[in-house]
Amino acid sequence: MNKNKLFKFFLFGLLLFIVFSLFVFKVNTLQLVDYRADKIIWEERINDGDHFEIKYQHSVARTPVIEFFEIKDGKILLTGTEYQSYGAGLPTSAEQGDYIVENDRFIIENIDQFLPEIMLRVSDYAEHQFIFKQESFKLYKNLKTETLLQIKTDKISYFTFILRRF
Repeated sequence: MNKNKLFKFFLFGLLLFIVFSLFVFKVNTLQLVDYRADKIIWEERINDGDHFEIKYQHSVARTPVIEFFEIKDGKILLTGTEYQSYGAGLPTSAEQGDYIVENDRFIIENIDQFLPEIMLRVSDYAEHQFIFKQESFKLYKNLKTETLLQIKTDKISYFTFILRRF
C-alpha cells in the first residue's frame, strides 16, 4: 500500500472514530424545559459539584427566599434554603439538615435530598430567578407568567448537545 492510500485510510479511520465517539459518549446537562410545550429553553453542560439556586419573593411576606442545589452523580441535590421571615409554607424547624438563625435570616443547611426534577410555576409576582455559575436568569422577565417550568438533568450524546447549540 502506498503512502497516499495509507494516509487516506488513516484519515477515514480517524473520522469514523470521531463520529462514532460523538454518538456514544454522553454529556450531563441541566435543562430548563417549558413543560407544556415540551421545549428546552435553556441547557448547559454540568459536572458533579456544580451549583445552582432558585431565588424568589415569598408571596405573603414579600421577602427573598433562596433554595440551593448541587449536582451530584448527575442528579439534583437540594442542599439548603435561606429566608428572612416565617411566611406561609416556610419551615420553622428542620426535619432534615441543620437549622440556623443568623443575621436576621433563617438558614437550613445540609438538607441533602435528591430530587428527580423541580417543577416551578413562574410568576412575575414572585420574581423567580434561576442562578447558575454566578449568572442570573430572570425567569419572570423572560417567560410568560404561569409558565410551568421543569428543571431537570439529562444525559445526552455529544452529537445531540452540539446540534442543540446550533
